[in-house]
Amino acid sequence: MLRQVLAAPPKRFTTWPALWLVLLVGSLTGCGSSGPEGTGVPSRSGEVWEIDGSAGRSAMSGAVLAYVNGLHVIVLDGNNVYAGMTLLKAERPSDGGSSIKLANGLEASLVPTGEGTMDLRFSSGESIPLRRK
Repeated sequence: MLRQVLAAPPKRFTTWPALWLVLLVGSLTGCGSSGPEGTGVPSRSGEVWEIDGSAGRSAMSGAVLAYVNGLHVIVLDGNNVYAGMTLLKAERPSDGGSSIKLANGLEASLVPTGEGTMDLRFSSGESIPLRRK
């Protein structure tokens, strides 16, 4: 009997159940509230603005900069500017527009230019017209 016990191969402990447990606990703890850069749903329906496609080639550098910063389509909701799922706080200077500080150090200004149109002007000099969608 002792020979059979000693001769039998040892049962291997598989790590799969432990690994699944760690992954399950880790994913559940990540499902809580998001960090400070997370955003919720706007408090009310805001105005949707997008790049004006009829701007032409002269505004392409501004369009590329807007796409890179996620500002090609934005939702304005009071002082909140939603660029995708990124919430940006806008400051209201005295000219009636809005000023936004971007993560890459640039600033962008939203300047009304007429009914249903505004300019998105970057501190680096590029600008692109926006239209209300």
